[in-house]
Amino acid sequence: MLYRFYERRLVREIMAKPTPRHVGIILDGNRRYGRQHGLDDPHDVYQIGARKLDELLEWCVDLRIPAVTLWVCSTDNLSRDTKEVSGILSAIEAKMRLLANDPQIHSRRVRVRAAGRLELLPAPTIEAIQAAEEATKKYNSVILTIAIAYGGREEIIDAFRAFLSHQMQTGTSSTTSFSRSAPLP
Repeated sequence: MLYRFYERRLVREIMAKPTPRHVGIILDGNRRYGRQHGLDDPHDVYQIGARKLDELLEWCVDLRIPAVTLWVCSTDNLSRDTKEVSGILSAIEAKMRLLANDPQIHSRRVRVRAAGRLELLPAPTIEAIQAAEEATKKYNSVILTIAIAYGGREEIIDAFRAFLSHQMQTGTSSTTSFSRSAPLP
């Protein structure tokens, strides 16, 4: 009950200020979470992480944030232990299949897209991604981009720098402040 009160208060505070037009999240820490909770099976650990997406999307829809990007699996991740890669990919496949048929996704008109070097993925993963993209291709209320087999940290930093450069060149001011503990390289 206390959490619900806190959540409502937080939403009111956020709604009182301009909301971002795009939220990007790098999903990280699944293995650490698993170790802390005594979970050894990568399939279980990554399924737990995938289930958090529903909550995140609900918040973004409620806050009227039109674009969400999730970086879920870098090319570096694909070189991990076979069992772990299998856990990651099975979670992605399962989640994409659920998104393709999820009544909430359809009622909220969420468009699912994938970005990255999809050709590096196994056929069942690609098929699940294509099913989600096809099922939601006509929607545009929220664009959910799932980055899979993306190039890693440097690519993200380059894209962010290009965004900031564009903002400065066009004189566009950002109403969102970013905080970080370490400077970008």
